[in-house]
Amino acid sequence: MFCLLRFTSKSDLVSNYRPISLLSIFDKLLEKIVYTRLFNFLSSNIILYEYQFGFRKFHSTSMALIDVVDNIFEHLDSRDIGVGICIDLQKAFDTVNHEILLKKLNRYGIRGVLLLLLLRAFI
Repeated sequence: MFCLLRFTSKSDLVSNYRPISLLSIFDKLLEKIVYTRLFNFLSSNIILYEYQFGFRKFHSTSMALIDVVDNIFEHLDSRDIGVGICIDLQKAFDTVNHEILLKKLNRYGIRGVLLLLLLRAFI
């Protein structure tokens, strides 16, 4: 693992560096297998939210922006009043409560070996 400096950041601040993991071929293959199985499980059990745009085919951030703009114009045409709130969470994954995440994964049916792999890899 090594750290890269974020674009246009000051090099003297440790918080401006982000870790980059160098995975072996085996780890990359295992990651792909776990991703495919997990995604298929979530899709077939209709667990993913319809408007979850990250990390899905045909659900890019551009599509999310198009959806927001379309929604704005739809409400403007109806003469509705709208308010937009944009929040940028830095290091968002670090703010996740792991106990709540584990309970949710268990409730959605993600248990056993897959849960252990996810725990070891991310938490």
